[in-house]
Amino acid sequence: MNYIGEHTWAGQLGHVLTIVSFIGALLATVAYGISTERKDRRWTTVGRLAFRAHSVAVLGIVTVLFVMLFNHWFQYDYVWKHSNLAMPMKFIASCFWEGQEGSFLLWTFWHVVLGNILIFRAGKWEAPVLAVFAAVQVFLATMLLGVYIGDVRIGSSPFLLVRELPENLGMPWTRIPEYITRIPELADGRGLNPLLQNYWMVIHPPTLFLGFAATLVPFAYAIAGLWTDRRRAWMDPALPWTFFGVGVLGAGILMGGAWAYEALSFGGFWAWDPVENASLVPWLTLVAAGHLMMVNRRKETSLFTTFLLTLATFIFVLYSTFLTRSGVLGDTSVHSFTGDGMLPGLLVFMLFFTALGVAMMGADRGRRGFYALVCAALLAIGTLLQVEVGAILLFGAVSIAMLFMAYRRDFNDAEEEEALWSREFWLFMGALVLLLSSLQITFSTSIPVFNLMLEPFGDFFARAGRWLGSDFISGLADARLAPPAEPVPHYNKWQLPFAFIVSLLVAFTQYLRWRKSDGKKVLRALLVPFLLAVAITIALALVLRFRLAEMNLVALLFATVFAAVANAAYIPSVLKGSLRHAGPSVAHTGFALLLLGALISTGRKTEMSRNNKGMDLRFLNENFTNNENILLYRDDTVHMGEFHVVYHNKRHEGHNLYYDMDYFSVVPQLYHAGDTVRAGDMLFRARNDHQAGEMFLLDQPAHWEPIETFTRQALWNAREWTPVRPGEKVFELAPYLQLNERMGNVPEPSTKHWWHRDLYTHIRYADMATETDSANFGWMPDRRYDKMVGDTIVTPTSVAIIDSVYVKRDSTTLAMLGDAFTVYAMDLRIRDLYRSDRWFTASPVVVYANGEPVAGKPGEVPALRVRYGLGSVSGDVDDQSSVQVGLDVAESEFLVMQALVFPGINILWIGCVLMLLGTGMAVWQRLRTAKRTA
Repeated sequence: MNYIGEHTWAGQLGHVLTIVSFIGALLATVAYGISTERKDRRWTTVGRLAFRAHSVAVLGIVTVLFVMLFNHWFQYDYVWKHSNLAMPMKFIASCFWEGQEGSFLLWTFWHVVLGNILIFRAGKWEAPVLAVFAAVQVFLATMLLGVYIGDVRIGSSPFLLVRELPENLGMPWTRIPEYITRIPELADGRGLNPLLQNYWMVIHPPTLFLGFAATLVPFAYAIAGLWTDRRRAWMDPALPWTFFGVGVLGAGILMGGAWAYEALSFGGFWAWDPVENASLVPWLTLVAAGHLMMVNRRKETSLFTTFLLTLATFIFVLYSTFLTRSGVLGDTSVHSFTGDGMLPGLLVFMLFFTALGVAMMGADRGRRGFYALVCAALLAIGTLLQVEVGAILLFGAVSIAMLFMAYRRDFNDAEEEEALWSREFWLFMGALVLLLSSLQITFSTSIPVFNLMLEPFGDFFARAGRWLGSDFISGLADARLAPPAEPVPHYNKWQLPFAFIVSLLVAFTQYLRWRKSDGKKVLRALLVPFLLAVAITIALALVLRFRLAEMNLVALLFATVFAAVANAAYIPSVLKGSLRHAGPSVAHTGFALLLLGALISTGRKTEMSRNNKGMDLRFLNENFTNNENILLYRDDTVHMGEFHVVYHNKRHEGHNLYYDMDYFSVVPQLYHAGDTVRAGDMLFRARNDHQAGEMFLLDQPAHWEPIETFTRQALWNAREWTPVRPGEKVFELAPYLQLNERMGNVPEPSTKHWWHRDLYTHIRYADMATETDSANFGWMPDRRYDKMVGDTIVTPTSVAIIDSVYVKRDSTTLAMLGDAFTVYAMDLRIRDLYRSDRWFTASPVVVYANGEPVAGKPGEVPALRVRYGLGSVSGDVDDQSSVQVGLDVAESEFLVMQALVFPGINILWIGCVLMLLGTGMAVWQRLRTAKRTA
């Protein structure tokens, strides 16, 4: 059948290029492997040509996918899912890597870039290093194939037409030649997730994936070193790449934090989300591996740990890929992809390179071969007998045994132990601390994986639990280990000690010399930074009001300040002001400031929003509290912290709904003689002109006289005494909602930046109507209550009692409407929900014609900001017990906002910049050194 309007050439070309990329990567793997084994440069040439063919194919795939997205060819499932016509073209890149297939392609692309650079720069390491690169590309290529072997799908292709999806095969509409124009759903796409429509998401994913790709370089060099039995020589070429990866991956993680801070409304830059953790762990292990490489270039003292951390870094990248793309974290992470059948392929991908790393750690070829046979047998048994979990557990046990054997037999010939006052010793200790930190994060993040592993053993744990009388073991039978209910306190509790130790190590390790240092000399050099850090810590602790119960935070405060001061002082005191070798010091200073800024901004984060209105916000949502949120009525001036805030306008621009707010300074209130105010249940009259003090009780004797007699109405209408009033307008903010009917509306914050703090605001509840008629302008949407006479209606501010319903037959009504219309009226008594002695009345009416309501007039209670409309009446008004009414209740338009103050947040961002700058300086210096010595 010839389909009209389909651009099938793009999909066909994309499929062909995917197959070419797979074959090219496979051929390059084989050719480079043979070249490494036989030392035959001719095979290197074959591998190089194959890898370049693979590279051209990958670039072609990228080009075809961008062409499909730019042209909005919604007949392709990937284009339909991730783009639409209304989306700005600047976010097409975000569409490219939003989905599984696009992000795998992005990762593949960066491997192509790095691999081709290595072809030119790796020299004698080219064959073994590129063999590993090409092998990784083989697996990544399978993620894009989208073919079936039996019932198992291998990867997912971005070039599938909507009519080719398994769920659409055989559908009647797929036999319509012009289905593209006949199916309304294909006229536009589903669109990009609103959270990703941010400029950070144009630059954050490619940076993060470049960082992931960069971890493959030291991994490949480590495998090459083990493969060719050059167990130390690989570190020199790998070291610049390692710190390049540290810088780029760190930049990607920090960009994600900046995106979260700017675009997400959870109130911060880090939430210990499983996907955030999955990117942090490889960075920690890569930092540790890089520092141990510097040690072992000079002295073979921790070679096993260096290999272990280097190999584990890339394995952790694969594990994070498995976590985020297999669907395992679907219930525990806001970032993860759905499974889409990727789990088997991702699992094999991860286990293959885990097995490769473990096998290469053993120097004996016979042991490697035996281990490879065991792994292959476990794969076959697990697949054929469908006992995958058992096979994986056996694989883990065998791999640990293989590593232990390699450590005892192949890495137990180190030189003499390093001295206590040596840089080697403390760098090794720091690497161990980072490893422990990574393992804790990984363990807590992997709880959903543990549940998967426990499922097949449910009966065993149930019987064991009954036999041992253990509720914990019985609980394992249900495979429902719960992730941390409150992840931030959980991870902070564990990670604070690690951060403290690392900060102290960062402070003094730079001052140590290789092999052995003069302890007294080091202490003398650290004395001034230490005393300065103590003074700064005391000052900050007092200013930030740390309590005795927070001594753990004070300890971390000192450690980070000490690390920053000591590394900053290292440049003038030891390097004599030279910046040539100052990269590590700058990076360490930045790292310390990053931790310091995170500690201050999150540890002293405060809620400026406090709801003092007479309304419990839990009426709207049980998660809303008056201590963390503020209620803002439209055009009402509310005191919030050190400002007065006015929500005054709502505007719709594109897909965004902005809530404009003005912030005014707070100035003392001025009262004049004769002014009347309410204080509690009393009225007072000003004796003289004066400026209000802090408390009414202190002002009252000199400035206010009580009014002995007054009406209740006068009390209710009097303004309440307040010590302050709005001053000049100082700034404005506009938090907004991204409106998306298909994926849900997303709140995005608006932030005011000062040099020493940020005010971060976001909407938690608001009226999202963008077009209202004049009758409803300024009111929230009506809520319908079906009630009987005598019933009550509770609103956020009032309790209304239906006293009676009757037909209005007065002369005015009859003269205006005549006998063709019937006018029903209702008498309501309304009590202030928060002041039991404050009562109001309202009488809404509804006009009926031919048995249907045609008009009405609500009854408003301005003091309580509520409106009651009589929507319908049924029953005989002469028998009040039978009358049923539909009452439409609305409050004045309001919104609920959260406002957070982050003190010292710029310390964190300055630290980010310095850390990345210092890492770049260190990489540049090592490249220059390598070039001079080449």
